[in-house]
Amino acid sequence: MEYNIEGMQNGYFGAAEAGYGTEGHYLGQFNVNRFWNGNQMTLLGNFNDINQLGFTDSNGNRFRRFGGSQGLTTSQALGINFNVGNKEIFRVGGNVMYSHSDRYVIRRQERQYLEADSTSFASSGRNARDRGHNVSAGFRMEWMPDSFNTLEFRPTLSYNMNSSSSIDSTITRAGDAARTAVSRSLNTAAADGHSLEFGARLIYSHSFRRHRGRSFSISAEYNHSNIREHENTFSRNLFYLLNDSVDIYDQEASNHSWTDRMSARLTWTEPLGNVKNGRFLTFAYNLNYRWNNADNMIYDHPLLPMPGPDGFPEVDYSQLIFNPDLSNRFRNDYFNQNIRIGFRQVTKSINFEGGISLVPQMSKSIDLINSDRDIDSRWVVNVAPFLRYRHRFSKTRSLNIHYRGRSSQPSLTQLQPVPDMSDPMNIIYGNPALDPSFSHNMNIRFQDFNTERQRSIMLMANMSLTQNSIVSNITRDRETGAQTIRYENVNGVWSARVMSIFSQPLRNKFWQINNHLFVNYNRNVGFNNGQRNRSGSLMVAESFGIAFRPDNLELELRPNYRLQTTHNSLQGVGGQTVHTYGGTFSAYYSTPIGVILNSDLTYSGSAGYAAGYNQKQWMWNASISYQFLPSRSLTVALKAYDLLNQRSNISRTITANYIDDTMINDLTRYFMLTVSYKFNTFGKGNMPTDRNMRGPGGPGGPGGRPPRF
Repeated sequence: MEYNIEGMQNGYFGAAEAGYGTEGHYLGQFNVNRFWNGNQMTLLGNFNDINQLGFTDSNGNRFRRFGGSQGLTTSQALGINFNVGNKEIFRVGGNVMYSHSDRYVIRRQERQYLEADSTSFASSGRNARDRGHNVSAGFRMEWMPDSFNTLEFRPTLSYNMNSSSSIDSTITRAGDAARTAVSRSLNTAAADGHSLEFGARLIYSHSFRRHRGRSFSISAEYNHSNIREHENTFSRNLFYLLNDSVDIYDQEASNHSWTDRMSARLTWTEPLGNVKNGRFLTFAYNLNYRWNNADNMIYDHPLLPMPGPDGFPEVDYSQLIFNPDLSNRFRNDYFNQNIRIGFRQVTKSINFEGGISLVPQMSKSIDLINSDRDIDSRWVVNVAPFLRYRHRFSKTRSLNIHYRGRSSQPSLTQLQPVPDMSDPMNIIYGNPALDPSFSHNMNIRFQDFNTERQRSIMLMANMSLTQNSIVSNITRDRETGAQTIRYENVNGVWSARVMSIFSQPLRNKFWQINNHLFVNYNRNVGFNNGQRNRSGSLMVAESFGIAFRPDNLELELRPNYRLQTTHNSLQGVGGQTVHTYGGTFSAYYSTPIGVILNSDLTYSGSAGYAAGYNQKQWMWNASISYQFLPSRSLTVALKAYDLLNQRSNISRTITANYIDDTMINDLTRYFMLTVSYKFNTFGKGNMPTDRNMRGPGGPGGPGGRPPRF
């Protein structure tokens, strides 16, 4: 969070809200901002169980989390942000944040595997719970002794804890008319982990006093992370086509990963001729070295020699046997450089920079348990151009074009040739021969705003092509339904999308029309039982809106339609099409006495999903509020969410290997009474501007008001 505090006087502003509802739902949030003598301090917090995550919950990037990012979430967050100093000569800023989240997910899924000579289906259900605590701090110290020199120091620190558990069941069926059962699996998992991370970055920038336009910067950075996690997994699998035989696995895993990363960057800008001509030669050199140590120790609970009373094998929990075949202790090194040279042209209307990048990379890996799994040093070199172009035709019309190439190193899971059998029906093997992937990305944006007609147009397009893309090669056993996943490099993975946004009032300025059009195409590549499949997915979404906005009243109708269709190169694998349609009517009315009425009614329908996943639902939200006290600073509101109790959450995921239809639990009907208070000692219209909220149309976006519920 940053605030523009130049020229501000001393004072406070902020807001607080508290609410309690049916089913025990609650909400509490606040932010208090103080400004004095060019300094700023902010205290903010958020506490709720209605899926409003206050700060970013990043535990999913560190630990094994089983629920994903959806479901029902309870969260608490508290933080402080500050920026103090001596004018612009020396300033210190930063933030300290704490957050906690508790997410419960119920997931139901239908999967169709894409195979040329047969079809198979999997129906699964999962209950998962993920809980996490995060404490983080980041600071920035900046010293600017004069307008030619700047020194910055940016340290960071975070401590994280996570606890996750899940239980899931899957039944796999053949593709015959009877949908013959092949296997059924039951899996449970529980994991607990914690991590400590810290780092710092030092940056020095210099502009030459006697040579205008010449400048350079140099920076160095160090980061360390230490992650520990303990996991217990249990799997029981029944195979109907093998005389109802049963396999049972019970394992414990102790994972420890610690990483050190060092990087440095040098940039130089040299004017060509007279600096007033705006021509510059640019050079940048970046190096990055990462040492990663990953210990994954697997222990088995053996089975008792005699089956239990139910006839199934029983686990002997009195013994815990180390499994060297599934364990590993890898020491990984990764080194990359980015050498870039370019030309920049800056004029009143054009800002152009283009050039070429050379990106050499090295990786190697050693396994302390089994040297046969060592990965020798490998070098890969990529060459790619880069381009940034902005043409400002006028104050309200501009064109931006941006191209860049980016390299991505395979993950440890993708590289290590050690089977991951935490789910024996989905065994994953790494591929030490994987090369880094390299993506080419092009973004184009045109925007125009006609002040006289209040017409807004925005057109955006982006394209992405990946060389050596890392994809899954899935081999399935038709008698058991188990699958083995390996990774391979392929070419032919690309995507393209176009989006347009249009808004304009009619002759009667109270009426406004707007339109959103989105077109997206993805081409994926995968392998099913050794056969290569190219899967294409086209999505077209159209949403037209018409609004009536006289004083104190707003009515808007917005129908929508989305088409998603897929096709596959494998013979015998047909395409599928899903239609999603509906619309929203919203109404808002503010009375002269401070009473505000607000409601929206949404209909959603779909066709083309797996049986039981198509939906036809109405979603109705409404609220009534009353504002009073001077400046109407106090608001009391009664809010109703999902009045008809029909809310559902259904989605489709398409890859070159399978198609998933997924249903996940979500918030349903509740009522809540809230009280909110706003204060501002700066006076009306003088509140500082939050830089993070800047953009066309303000916080609510182009041509609309911020959402009220």
